[in-house]
Amino acid sequence: MTRVLRTFTVLGLAALSDTLNALPWDKDMVDQPSVKAQERRVDEPRDSVPVEAAEHTPAPQNLADLVMARLQAASLSNPNPPTPESLARGKALYETHCLPCHGGEGHGDGPVGQKYAPQPMNLATDYVQQQPDGQLWYTITWGGVVMPFYHDAIVPADRWHVVNYLKHGLVPR
Repeated sequence: MTRVLRTFTVLGLAALSDTLNALPWDKDMVDQPSVKAQERRVDEPRDSVPVEAAEHTPAPQNLADLVMARLQAASLSNPNPPTPESLARGKALYETHCLPCHGGEGHGDGPVGQKYAPQPMNLATDYVQQQPDGQLWYTITWGGVVMPFYHDAIVPADRWHVVNYLKHGLVPR
């Protein structure tokens, strides 16, 4: 009996020593930076080269910066004319990213938007429809007071297609 007990003890200690000497493989995923949906990206080094240098706008640091930058973005002009192709691309992107909150007709009554208080903006109002393209593009890029940003979800060129759809395809004229 003691011989069996000694054998199990030796085997147990051998297994334990292997475990103690092993690298902490299970900790690798814990120590990495993780970015969740609708969260700012990990800060990139200042000397890094951006993948898309065109249309890069800095992130607003507070609500006042957001409002001021949005007003200044009115000077941005849409490089994409509202062609049928642009409207079709904008509609597809709208249905993917905007419809859940703003609804099919843009009234702010989407299935997810109905759960918010206040409800999402009615995109069919004159207030939205009369905004310069650059302001709408900036709002899609960096969000609004309540609206989340989409600069990581929609590439800059496609945001202009969404603007075209908002102004020329969403509201029947």
